[in-house]
Amino acid sequence: MHPHNQVTTFTYDIKHFNFIVKSHKEIEAPFDNVLRRKWKQAEEAKIFRYILNIKDSKTLKGRYRFLAQLNPQRALCRRAPQLITSMSQPFNSTAFNFTKLKQPEILLDIGNGDGNDIVAINTSPLEQCHCLLLTERLKCLPQNMTEYSLRKAIELCLLSNSCFLRVIFNSLCAQASVNHLHWHLYYLTHEMLLEYIDICNYAYGVYLLVDYPAKGLCIKLSSFENIGDFISRAFLVVNYLQLQQIAHNVYITRAKLKPNDELYSDLRIYVWARKSCVDENVYDNLKENDVVDLLSDITDESFLLVKDKLLYFLKEHLGKEISESSKEW
Repeated sequence: MHPHNQVTTFTYDIKHFNFIVKSHKEIEAPFDNVLRRKWKQAEEAKIFRYILNIKDSKTLKGRYRFLAQLNPQRALCRRAPQLITSMSQPFNSTAFNFTKLKQPEILLDIGNGDGNDIVAINTSPLEQCHCLLLTERLKCLPQNMTEYSLRKAIELCLLSNSCFLRVIFNSLCAQASVNHLHWHLYYLTHEMLLEYIDICNYAYGVYLLVDYPAKGLCIKLSSFENIGDFISRAFLVVNYLQLQQIAHNVYITRAKLKPNDELYSDLRIYVWARKSCVDENVYDNLKENDVVDLLSDITDESFLLVKDKLLYFLKEHLGKEISESSKEW
């Protein structure tokens, strides 16, 4: 780890990965330490559009234990989202993009020090250490996931020894506000059902999330012999949605076998095919049923359309017979 043109270059390899983490870590990993420290320095330097101040938060009563947070400053102060009308919308160099970042907004270089692969602050943060992972930034790629960007996202997850680090990708037409390749990452100190919820076998190392309002797909690291196969399979699923022009959200989180387990021994990638949704619920009156209805509305139809067709796409690309368990679906 060394500074280059005032931006710290964070170098790492597989020996720095944490494949198992505890619910209550004893020693902070170097990546977590430098990320939190750099983010705090940016906050103290008033680089953000506002100081993160979550006015209120609550766990909604019900089986899913959704977390709701009141963060009015984000709605008032964030940069206006770009007009996104198509999944195939090209990169626009005249619109805001991440080549226009100011140097104080860049926290870490996670590549070779040339500024192409970086972690930068999100100037309108949702949570503590809310950052942007920007891969191949100087290539000016639109907001379409690449396998390389997914690999970097997984590597950052494994560099952390916090079970609360979450990494998110929103496609075009699925709440992406800037059409320049980026991921979100932040620490959400709240146990989520997605960390251990039951998933059903589908095919070829892909699982179905069905006992949840937002029905989707899941790929877990423990199903594969190595990280490369895990990443390739997950990207194959996401790229199918990209090729079919289906909006989607991707969520990466640590996972454990049972709710009460102290050890997080797995990593899960959730993929939701969805339709665009722009409605907002009022925080004070928000109930679990509201969230359930919203999630079902934006995912059910897309899930049903994708489920059967994806199976044949996987079979074509992986050249294996359909498993008996997948026929049930």
